[in-house]
Formats: sequence, C-alpha cells, structure tokens
Amino acid sequence: MSAASLVAALALVGSASPAFADGAPNDTARAVSVVEKASGTNDVASSTASAGAAAQATTSTEAGRITVTAPASSAGQVKAAAADGTSLGLQLENAKSVAGVKAGAGTVVYSGVARSTDLAVQPTVDGGARTLVTLKDSAASTDQRFALNLPEGALVLPDADGGYHVSRTTAGGKSVMVGAIEAPWAKDANGKPVATSYKLEGNTLTQHIETNKDTAFPVVADPKITWGNVTGTAYFTKSETKNIAIYGATAAISTKFLPPPLNALYSVNAALVSAKAVEARGDGYCLKIKFAAGIFIPGVYSNGCD
Repeated sequence: MSAASLVAALALVGSASPAFADGAPNDTARAVSVVEKASGTNDVASSTASAGAAAQATTSTEAGRITVTAPASSAGQVKAAAADGTSLGLQLENAKSVAGVKAGAGTVVYSGVARSTDLAVQPTVDGGARTLVTLKDSAASTDQRFALNLPEGALVLPDADGGYHVSRTTAGGKSVMVGAIEAPWAKDANGKPVATSYKLEGNTLTQHIETNKDTAFPVVADPKITWGNVTGTAYFTKSETKNIAIYGATAAISTKFLPPPLNALYSVNAALVSAKAVEARGDGYCLKIKFAAGIFIPGVYSNGCD
C-alpha cells in the first residue's frame, strides 16, 4: 500500500462514528436508531448523568421545575418529579436488570430487557418522559406491563383519548389534574400506526400492541407520563355541578377553595361556568374546567362523575 493510500484509509477510519467503526452497528446504536425514527427527537430534553441515574433532565414549565430521571438500570423506575417533592413513576415489570446507555439525541437504551424486547427512555422538554418499548420480532410479548408509583391520594381516571388523568385533592377538597398518562401509540418498522390500547388494574398499567402476521418489525410502543403541569383540570362532583347550574358559579362555589390560577379565572368566567354546568346537568354529566395561564376551558366528564 502506498503512503497516500495508507493516509486515506486512516482518515476514513478516523472519521467513522464509534458505533459503526467496525462496519456494523452495535446493539445500542441499532436500538437508538429504531426508537428515534419512531418517536422523533425534536422534543427530547437535554440531560446529564447523575448518581443512580443513566440520565436526568430538569426543565422549567408553567408549574415550576420538573426533573425527569431515567434509571441507571432497567430494574429501576422512570420518574417525573415536581419541585414540591411529589412524583409519578413508571417501571417495566419483570424486566432483566440491564444498564442504561445514553446515545443518539439523548435517548437512554436498555437492550434485551426481555425476550426480543428493548426498553428506552426519553426525557421531554415539557417535563414529561417517554418510556418506549421495542418489540424486535414476533417473539416479543404484545402485553407490556408497567408498575405505577403514585403519590398518596392520587386518583387515576380515563380520559377521552385513551389515556389517563392523574388527579389529587386540594386542601379545599377540589380534585385537580396534576399529571397525565398520554394516549398510547405504536409504530411498525415502516412508520405505520399499530393498534394499541391501555388497561389499568390497580397500579399496573398494561399496554397491549396488536401485531399480526403482516406486521413489519420492529414495533415501537410508548407510554408517556407528565407530572406537575399547571395546565390542570379541576373536576366538580355531580352535586357541585347541580348547585352551579341552579345558583350560578360564584354563588355555589367559594373561590377560596380553588387552586391558583383557577381561583382568579373562575370568577371572571362565571357565566361560561354556569352555562356549561347547566349543559352537564341536563346530560347527566359533571362539570370540569381545564385551566392555566391564558387558558380557561369549561367542559364535561362522565367517568368518575358521582
């Protein structure tokens, strides 16, 4: 080999990505590529390693600072924690203990946590966390079970989109949404949607992915959690809804029992609240209000309405 050829060859080797320097992607690089193709990376938050965690990201939201932790091992829990110390955790059940490796745009990968299954975690810029399961072939389980770690007094209610709201009761006795498990999604190797759904039994959340003989593997599926967001939802009981419908918003409910910023927005929008309560009562539903800075949307709900 001539000196010029040798220099050229060394330059090619030196410019190769470490994951692909041997000519074939390793397990981590392959797993990250599959996950990030399915999820995208525009909303992946910047993160750093910390004691006991493969990655940790802290983002500022309207509710304050939210810290998302991807555990050092797949045997740990993915956690989103608010500044007040409350948190929502999610953990893949019966996973082998595999060390997490951060790669790609910030995705933490745990390869081979179960038969034909990888796990990945992505902290997101909205203070949430995607917990992504990759079914590498048809031998992977189509029922992925996650243990939920909820704070005391938290209540999980289904929403209209196939996900769940997580609510807590304020000091004034009002049920307010403080977190969410977003509606599930799954995609095959070609980016096509795969039918999927949740089932909640106690504190176990199961995501079912409907694969068949025509499914193009690998398939990526994602439960995403958020916690502590101020864009909350306040739920009113059937009795409260009735009183608001009859007596009006300000006469039926004292704003001192409502959390901020709902307490300030409620009186200003009293006519909207009263009208929606009349509608809800007439249909046998309960009143709910989605609120945040600049957001005030009265609505109705039926699941858990009593």
